[in-house]
Amino acid sequence: MLPKSVESNAPFVLKRNSEFLELKKQGRRFWPTSWLLLNYRHRPEGSIRFGVTASRKVGSAVVRNKLKRWCREFFRDFAKSDRGYGVEINVIFKPIDRGFYKGLSHDEFLKALNRGIETLRKPVSPGRADPARDVSHAPDNSSGR
Repeated sequence: MLPKSVESNAPFVLKRNSEFLELKKQGRRFWPTSWLLLNYRHRPEGSIRFGVTASRKVGSAVVRNKLKRWCREFFRDFAKSDRGYGVEINVIFKPIDRGFYKGLSHDEFLKALNRGIETLRKPVSPGRADPARDVSHAPDNSSGR
């Protein structure tokens, strides 16, 4: 019997703390928006692995679970439509203004995540900067927090 992810073409999920820490240490970072951070690492195997990080500062349990559900749905559809793209991604929702995530629309979420994924997929030419190294949306950490 094949594993569930092979049968249904579902993406693998990062679950262990060590997997998240390894991705943080060895992976790269990209900010598609000021509220979303993607830690990622390309994989030669051609399978998608993802994880979601949403701290209590993001919102209530209802809001955090909604965001995680949206991520699972996105990567499930992505895995079905795009075979052969190997990457490990940790989707990190950064704390932002109170009530922001509660009012976040599904369309805005999809737009931000699609922008991030498409940027990760762009091939990097020799001698050119990695487009995913763009920090134009990175929050300013000069406030001393």
